[in-house]
Parts: sequence; structure tokens; C-alpha cells
Amino acid sequence: MNVTILGSGTAVPSLERNSSGVLIQEEGCNTLVDFGYGTLKQLLHLGINYHDIDRIFFTHNHPDHMCDLVPFLFGTRYHLSARKKVLEIVAGPGFQQFFDKLMSAYKQWLVPSEYQIQITEIDEGSKKFGCHQVSFKKVQHIEMSRGYRFENRVGKSVALSGDTDYCQGMIELGRGADLMILECAMPEENKITGHLVPSLAGKLAKEADCKTLCLTHFYPPCDLDVMRETVSAIYDGELALAHDGMQFEL
Repeated sequence: MNVTILGSGTAVPSLERNSSGVLIQEEGCNTLVDFGYGTLKQLLHLGINYHDIDRIFFTHNHPDHMCDLVPFLFGTRYHLSARKKVLEIVAGPGFQQFFDKLMSAYKQWLVPSEYQIQITEIDEGSKKFGCHQVSFKKVQHIEMSRGYRFENRVGKSVALSGDTDYCQGMIELGRGADLMILECAMPEENKITGHLVPSLAGKLAKEADCKTLCLTHFYPPCDLDVMRETVSAIYDGELALAHDGMQFEL
């Protein structure tokens, strides 16, 4: 299982960090978790285009986690190289209604010309998607928000929070995971509801007892040296601070 951070940034435009996106590759399958702006270009740097994505999981529908879906769908219609294979989209309750309104707003311009879109709404539980057993739980951000855990055939696992505050659901998803990717949007002094700060990210990772913690989704006030020091005082596992293009081989 290869995991690539496509975007480690936020809603604030940055020359260094694209907004949220993670690519999971295994057994010839390309799975996206979130599709924030800049993701399409990052995929092209990896030699991956709109034909190659098999499945997209959304943690929620805020623009910095999904807005590259629009140019992706528009691009798949290109008449000289139209996408042909089914695209599966997985997301929390309410996504189908949101998606229908999005498609309506753009009229025919996002409607697939030669393939089908299959949307699966999930709540809490576990289901097989391709070569992964995927578990999903509510996390503390908005009503649609879901965290995910992907586990392969030999038991290697990655858990991803999307946006969340400290919550039991994410602890359970990250329990013993080989890699847990947590947002850590703000420094301690700028804590806002629905997002983690370093002390809470460290506490969550410690409770989950994950093997490696990767922090991501950094707003401009974040001082990465201070964040590392704060988290390391609480969590004694391996710690990575994400940058765009960072890869993990599990």
C-alpha cells in the first residue's frame, strides 16, 4: 500500500501547500480521499489522469476538500479522450443530494458522456471496496463528516480524519493503525471548534496507539517546530509533518 499526501494545506491559497487530498495505491487501483484544489495537478505530476482514478472517498463537502471534483468531471467529457470506466464516489449522509444540486448548477457540462457515476452514501460501519476493507465513523466537524480506515489483505492500515475535533470515532478508526493521518489546523492559541490543535492530535494518537502519526492541513499560523515539540511530549510513536508529495509505503 502506497500513500501519497497530495495536499497538506487548507482553504487559504498557498504556493507551497495544495488543499486536502490523499492518494492510496494498491494492486493497480488508485483511490482518492478528498479532492481539494490543486489535487488534479498533483496527480498529473505522478503520471495519473482522469482515466486512472477508480474511487473517490470524501470526508465531507467543504470546498477545500472537494472542489477539484468539478474540473475532474468536466475533463472526463473531453471528446477525444473521454473516460469510460465507472467512477465510484463514497461519502457520508447527504452527499447524494449535494451532488445532484452540483450537477444541476452546471447543467449538462459535468454529466458523463461515456461512463457512469455510482454514489455510495455511508454512515458508520465497514464495507469492502476493491482490495480494501474500509471502516467509517462519524467525526466531529459537520454532519456529513466521516473518517476512514483502509486495511489491505495482509492487515496493513491507514486511517484518515479529514477535518475533525478530538473524538472517540477517530480514536477507534486509528486503533493500532500503521499510519494515521490527522488534521492539525491550528496552534494551541487559535483553537476553533471542529479542528485539532497539536495537544489534542497528540492525545488522540496516543489513545489510538497508532504506529505512525502524520499531521496535515496546516493553516498559516502553524509553527511546525512548535507543533512537533508539543505532539512529541504526548505521543511517543513516529511523527511526520506532512508536505505535498510526501509518501508512505506500508
